[in-house]
Amino acid sequence: MKHLYLFISVFICMCFLMPAYCEDENNESSWGENSSVFSSGFEGQKPVTDNSFQKTLKMIKERSLTNKQKKMRQEVQPFSPMSDEEYLKTFVQEQTQEDGTANSHTVMIPIKAYSAEGKYIQPGYYKLSCRKLAKDLYILELSQGTNKVLSVNAMQTNNDLGQETLSFGNAEIIDHNRIRLIYGTIDLNLVGYLYFN
Repeated sequence: MKHLYLFISVFICMCFLMPAYCEDENNESSWGENSSVFSSGFEGQKPVTDNSFQKTLKMIKERSLTNKQKKMRQEVQPFSPMSDEEYLKTFVQEQTQEDGTANSHTVMIPIKAYSAEGKYIQPGYYKLSCRKLAKDLYILELSQGTNKVLSVNAMQTNNDLGQETLSFGNAEIIDHNRIRLIYGTIDLNLVGYLYFN
């Protein structure tokens, strides 16, 4: 019975709406003058050239870079000896790179460790990021806020190191005196080591 009422109500609605979709004898839409809106919706618009598109894109990137620097300067005291102004600039620029090395991950170093150069790092949470120095030469950087704490030489590998995501970063103790830092993106996998006693 419900189906019958539904069918009848749909039929009645169709009877009232059908004339609105029909065309008259002159092949004009029954919508009248407003029917041209659908066929001329893009008239009067100027085409966007590649040059103007690139200029606008560059302007937006520069504006966002400036805003990031201002925000970071508000979070960190600008005259603090712990904040390195040059590193602050490169840190913000690295976050906007388009070469796949701009990702950073938070890792935990569980014990006091040191790099191959003998620089120590305290236990804690650090941001792990990658920086390309030259062709096929990368370093992994550990930082807290805008303070770069330690740089570790990294080796490129084709192994995904058992990670399940395309972008990853991790620090893991692998034997009695080494911590392996792993970093990966869709294009690049890197491994670096810290040491402890």
